[in-house]
Amino acid sequence: MIQKLFKVDKKTFILSFIIVFIVLSLGLLAATMILQSEANREQRIKADISERSLVETERFFIKYKINRLASDLQFINDTVQQHFEKGGDYEHLEELWLAYSNSRKVYDQIRYLDADGNEIIRVDYSPDGAFVVPQDQLQNKKERYYFQHTIGLNKNQLYISTLDLNMEHGAIELPINPVIRFAQPFFDANGVKQGIIILNYAANDMLSQIASVAAGSQGEVYLLNNDSFWLYHSRASYKEWSFSYNPDSTVKFSSYYPKEWNLISAGGTGTMTTSNGYFTYAAIPYNTISQLDSTTMEITSEPDYWYVVGFIPKTLENNKYPSSNIFDLARYSLIQYFPLYFLVLFISLVLAGLITVSRAKSKEVKFFSEYDVMTNSYNRHAGIDKLSDLYNSLSKSNCSVSICFIDINGLKEINDTLGHESGDELIITVAKTIRSCIRANDFLVRLGGDEFLIVFQGIEEETAEDVWTRIVEEFNKINTNENRKYLISVSHGIESLTCNVNQLLDNVLHLADAKMYDEKRRIKANLQIIRK
Repeated sequence: MIQKLFKVDKKTFILSFIIVFIVLSLGLLAATMILQSEANREQRIKADISERSLVETERFFIKYKINRLASDLQFINDTVQQHFEKGGDYEHLEELWLAYSNSRKVYDQIRYLDADGNEIIRVDYSPDGAFVVPQDQLQNKKERYYFQHTIGLNKNQLYISTLDLNMEHGAIELPINPVIRFAQPFFDANGVKQGIIILNYAANDMLSQIASVAAGSQGEVYLLNNDSFWLYHSRASYKEWSFSYNPDSTVKFSSYYPKEWNLISAGGTGTMTTSNGYFTYAAIPYNTISQLDSTTMEITSEPDYWYVVGFIPKTLENNKYPSSNIFDLARYSLIQYFPLYFLVLFISLVLAGLITVSRAKSKEVKFFSEYDVMTNSYNRHAGIDKLSDLYNSLSKSNCSVSICFIDINGLKEINDTLGHESGDELIITVAKTIRSCIRANDFLVRLGGDEFLIVFQGIEEETAEDVWTRIVEEFNKINTNENRKYLISVSHGIESLTCNVNQLLDNVLHLADAKMYDEKRRIKANLQIIRK
């Protein structure tokens, strides 16, 4: 019985541990998810504000830069105007442009082309400073797209080219040199179009400043042209300028993020969260970039827009812009607070141990209150209560219970002659033998001392007598096979309950007891318990 209780306690410990660990883990998960959700919300707000501010800063800077460059073009145009008014050669104008180029350091070329596309004045800038290109090296640019576009403009119209890589002698200049061309037709005092003024702006100046601002991003920052090609990519420069090498290249934003591009290319500013990540964007329309203070200029350009895009990819989103999806939140909370689950494990082990001890104590109290420790049988109080409950639950259609009253013969004589150890051995042997012969739904009650009660469920008196006969046979085997100093002898009396008769349980017990004593008187007449 003690081993059986131990096994039950072991199962109780394991089951208690599992239940406690699951409950505490779910509680911890729920708590950490709430905390993490709030932290994520604040982090998303901060990231949103930060990325919006960064994109807006990039947009403002680009507009400011383009406006400044357009002002420079107006200044150069004014210098040419003054030259034509004063007349003379171009030496003074060249000196003025040299000084201006050295001062600004951002113009690869400052040029004046006549109406036929011939370069009249060209000041180039190199790492060693600005210099005037000799007359014999000047070229005709009549077939170039920027000349053809600008020469057709009217007064107070300004042309801004696409941002692309500079070409020299039909090939991309190396190292690569991103260029924006600002051009304006030049009219003399009589309003006659004499040619065009053109500035080749070395856009690495602007791109490097865009990169400086982009360094503060929590993700990636892009500058896209009107066809979604990358002009700037903060993390993958190899994706830039693909259109300059192959106009049909698929290395562009819309190839990677077609759904997002559909929204971004509609213009305006905004944010969106998709399966790819978090996007912040702002469109920069060319025709509203320059607002010159002195003159209202009408801007014409090849592209309609540039687009500044901030992007926190899904791979970074959990750290930089946490997802609000409940499954992502649960997964991130588990990872973030994983060490706490070792504490939960420890607490669960302690609580499971306490629960097991408490239940074991309860079972121990219950066992000692219901069972006879020596024989592992029900004690008198618990056994009579169990019999009463059984009797009260019987119906007239299912009334088959037999009671066997038992008394061990000669127990006092054995105790007095052989000692109480032998007497205890006899009691234990009788109880053990009886339990081995009855069914699982039958039960044994020790009424006290040498008296026991067997309750047979579902059988009549005659069948109960057959069972008792087998029990006696087992006693005889022990008497025959074991060399004990005493013989096992037990008297019994069996009585059945009759449900269709107004029968009291005490009366049934009394009848069984009377039968037992009748048998006991007959047996003791010739009984010799102690072996000679």
